[in-house]
Amino acid sequence: MLNTPRAAKAVPSLIKWTGSKRFQAAGIAALIPPYRRYFEPFLGGGGLLYLTAAPGSVAGDLYGPLIGLWKLIQSDPARVAEDYHRKWNALKKELGDLHASKIRWGEGIPGFFYSVRSAFNETKGPLELNFILRTCVNGIVRFNHQGDFNNSFHLSRPGMEPSRFKAIVTAWSATIQGVKFVCRDYQRTVASAGKDDFVYFDPPYAGNRQRYIENLDLPRFFATLEDLNKRKVKWALSFDGRRGGADLTHAVPERLFKRHLFLRNGNSAVNKVLNGPVENVDESLYLNY
Repeated sequence: MLNTPRAAKAVPSLIKWTGSKRFQAAGIAALIPPYRRYFEPFLGGGGLLYLTAAPGSVAGDLYGPLIGLWKLIQSDPARVAEDYHRKWNALKKELGDLHASKIRWGEGIPGFFYSVRSAFNETKGPLELNFILRTCVNGIVRFNHQGDFNNSFHLSRPGMEPSRFKAIVTAWSATIQGVKFVCRDYQRTVASAGKDDFVYFDPPYAGNRQRYIENLDLPRFFATLEDLNKRKVKWALSFDGRRGGADLTHAVPERLFKRHLFLRNGNSAVNKVLNGPVENVDESLYLNY
């Protein structure tokens, strides 16, 4: 029996992750043909997974703490929600104890966020990762050259209210039962994909130099797409696009795909934080069918 993407008015915000396709998910899902198993080898925040998850599907990422968090959400959502509630309460108490006029850069910075960030950088615990992602500036995933998370506390938005977060974790956990989460390279993740399966690729944005993973080996990546074509595996690829007036499309070999579409993905939050201007983003979607 083949699966089709489920309908949903919106994808709940579970894991804050740069490059999330949460707002594009319905548009992408509408283009997916029936499938036996769904594969997503660059999982990140998994916005599309909420609509496509089916028993036997495979979701992977190279970043171990992220996959650890996904596994906890799947197996023990109550623990994830309770840990976030406890940390959120501690942060809220500290913010309440600080005089409002002192909560600004350089003075009166709440230390709890930074203690959790330090703990994560030491242990790489998935629950600590969850909390700092929900309370850092714009949910932007940013690491230094040593691999330590180094984004700052979002002063004006100290995280989602715990009861709302618990409801989202519970809904997601039910949705992803039967999905296999793996910490591995994208080629290994899709190695078992067959004719009736579907693969969605969302690798680090082409040309991006400020992410948590090294740039793709493009010849190797394109060879993987070609191999899937030979095995008659259908796939979609989000890879490049347009931001403001800049054309950021990349030279994806035309022999690999049959259609090239543009989907609106809102504004560039990363560009806003790092550079200033807010610009519209349209992302490419390449389809081999």
